[in-house]
Amino acid sequence: MSDLIFSLNVVMPLFLMLFIGYMLKRAAFISDAFLHIGNKMVFYILLPVALFNNMYMADIQALFDLPFILFLVGSTIGAFFLIWLMTALFVKDTLARGAIVQGAFRSNFVFLGFPLLINLLGEAAAAPAALVIAFIIPLYNIFSTFILVLYGPSEKMLGPAQIAFTVIKNPFIIGIMLGALVSLSGIRLPIMITGTTRYIQNMATPMALLCLGGGMRFEGFNAKFKYAMAASIVKVIIFPAATVGLGLLLGFGGNELAIFLVLAGAPSAIAGYTMAKLMGGDEYVAGSIVVISTLLSAFTLTFGIYLFRVFEVLL
Repeated sequence: MSDLIFSLNVVMPLFLMLFIGYMLKRAAFISDAFLHIGNKMVFYILLPVALFNNMYMADIQALFDLPFILFLVGSTIGAFFLIWLMTALFVKDTLARGAIVQGAFRSNFVFLGFPLLINLLGEAAAAPAALVIAFIIPLYNIFSTFILVLYGPSEKMLGPAQIAFTVIKNPFIIGIMLGALVSLSGIRLPIMITGTTRYIQNMATPMALLCLGGGMRFEGFNAKFKYAMAASIVKVIIFPAATVGLGLLLGFGGNELAIFLVLAGAPSAIAGYTMAKLMGGDEYVAGSIVVISTLLSAFTLTFGIYLFRVFEVLL
């Protein structure tokens, strides 16, 4: 029972914040304008500063673990191509394919997975989690753009230079790179600066979750609901189970396995819905995957952490 309570205490506060955001929006305490401004603050200021702070405070050279990074990158790329293959074989609706593939492999790690790891492993997990973002977020952007272009309208097509620029200008990547550079340079920022960045960092998670919950939409189901449900099951059950299982076989330890679980098992990224909408993809399927995978992940992540505790993967 104590392991179950521990698991609930780790996961449920985050999803309760999502629920509070959803209910505040439904009750008109927060508006679409608030969500728009809040999301911009989170994306361009709060989370980039939090990621900068985590990298600045970390020992980058001790943190960089090549086998760990290679596994993260390899498992993400492998999942993308496997999901793409299965979708191409079994889904006849061409427009829906792009939304299914990017929805099933792309995790909402920054907004949901990152704070979940802090709850689970403590502040010691912040820097490794930021390192995950540095390597995985560019892959998400590149592969999502590719698959949505491949199965989308030709007029929405982006060239390699545009894709590269989109990745490079991502505020999360900029925050991580700046934090790493300052840390490696040996420069020590004055307390008035680090104190301010800490205040901003403390704002990031609650604001991100509040806006994410407020932006959730539960709309009518249509014939494509089966695609969204299948992709969500892959996202929050099959993908994390396969990733953690392979990590176990390769001898990774408890904290690393926890990162694999959360990275692979976090719900589909809401940014995927935005990209699908802007690039002419199937926005219904993309949005439904975000909603369904978010609801399912409240249970699957709790169960996964519970199993980690029962089998003493995490102590």
